[in-house]
Amino acid sequence: MRRTDIAVIISLFAFILILFVGYLLNPSLIYDQFIWRYYWGPVVADAANHAASYHGVVANEGYTLVSEITYGIIVVVALYYIYRLLKKLEISIDWGFCLALLPFILFGPFSRALEDTGYFKIPLTYWFISPLIYVQIAVYTIFFLVIGWFFEKKNKHNIKEKLGLLITIYFAVTLVFLFLWSCSSLVAYKLHPILIILCGFTGIAMLLFDYHRREKITVNMVLFSSGLLLLLPSVALTSLWMVGERWNVSTGVRVDVLCIVSFLASLTVFLTWFVAKFSKKKNVVEPYTKPLNLAMLFGHMTDGLTSYFSIYDPLGMGIPVYGEKHPIPLFLMDLSGGLLFPVLKFVLIILIIYLLDVIYKEDLKDHEMFVNLLKIGVFILGIAPGSRDILRVSMGV
Repeated sequence: MRRTDIAVIISLFAFILILFVGYLLNPSLIYDQFIWRYYWGPVVADAANHAASYHGVVANEGYTLVSEITYGIIVVVALYYIYRLLKKLEISIDWGFCLALLPFILFGPFSRALEDTGYFKIPLTYWFISPLIYVQIAVYTIFFLVIGWFFEKKNKHNIKEKLGLLITIYFAVTLVFLFLWSCSSLVAYKLHPILIILCGFTGIAMLLFDYHRREKITVNMVLFSSGLLLLLPSVALTSLWMVGERWNVSTGVRVDVLCIVSFLASLTVFLTWFVAKFSKKKNVVEPYTKPLNLAMLFGHMTDGLTSYFSIYDPLGMGIPVYGEKHPIPLFLMDLSGGLLFPVLKFVLIILIIYLLDVIYKEDLKDHEMFVNLLKIGVFILGIAPGSRDILRVSMGV
C-alpha cells in the first residue's frame, strides 16, 4: 500500500472519528450546526424549493463555501483514484474515452433538470440532487466500466456467449428503469413503457452494431451504450415537457435561449479552432485544434453564458430571474454585472490548455493519460452545470 493511500485512510478515519465523538458529546454542534447547515440541509431545501429549518438552524438551497471546498477535495481525491483504476485496467484515456462517457455526463444535468420540474417524489428526489446525483453516476459508470473491461480484456473467448450475457444485463437495467420511470409513487408522470423499452433497445442496438463492425466488445462502446440506457428516458421526458406534456407549472418554454447560448458557445469554439488552424505559430496554437481541448472550452462557455443570460438577461428577452448557487461565480458576476464570468471562463480554459499542452508539454509527455483525465474532469465541471442550467431555463422551471 502506498503512503498516499495510508494518508488518505488515516485522514478519513480521523475525520469520521472526530464527527462520531463530537456527535456523542454535542450532537447539536456536529449535526445541526455542521452537517445540516452545510451539507444535508441544502439538499432538503433544494428538494423543497425553499429554505429548510432543523432545530432552528436554517439551510438554504445551493452550495456554501464550506461544502464547495469539501466537494472540491473529494473530486481531487476521486480523480486520483479513478486514474489509478484506469491505469491498472490498462484503459486508454483519450478523446474516444471522453465520448464514451458523454451519456453518463449528460444524464446528470438531464435528470437534475427533471428534478427541478418536481418529477421525482420525496424521498427519491434526494437521489437526484447534488452531491448524491454525482455519487449515483459514479457508481453506474464504474460498474459498466469494469464490465466493459472484463469483456474486452479478460474474456476474449466465446465472445458471442458473452455478448448475450451483456445484452441480458442491459435488459435487466431497462426493466429497473421501466419500474422507476413508470411508478406513480416515485414520479409525477409515468413515462410510457414502450418509450422506455425503445430506449433500452437503442442502447442494445448500438452495442450490436459496434460488435458487428469490429467483431469484438470494447470498453468504450459498453460505456457509451450502457450510458444511453440511463440518458434516453430523461431525454424523452424532457422532450415531452418541451412540447407541452407537463406535470408541473412552467414559466414557458424558452427554445430561443437554448439556441442563443448554444450558438454563442459553438461560435466561440469555432473561432478558437479557426484562428489556431490557420495561424503560423503551429507549435503554440496547435493544441487549440484538439477535440478534447475544444470540448473543455465548449463546456465552460455553455456554463458561463447560461449563467450570464439567465441571471442578467442582457438582451431583454424577458427571462425569469434566476440565481447563482455557487458563491465564487456569484462573486465574480457581481463584480462586473455578469459579463466577467464567461470572459474569465474563456481565459481560464485557454490558460489551462496553454499550460498543459505548451509550457509543460515536455514535462508531462510521460503522463498523458493523467493529463487527459484532468481535461475530462475540467470538461465535466463545465458541461454538467451548464447543461443543467440551460435545460432549466429552456423548460421554464
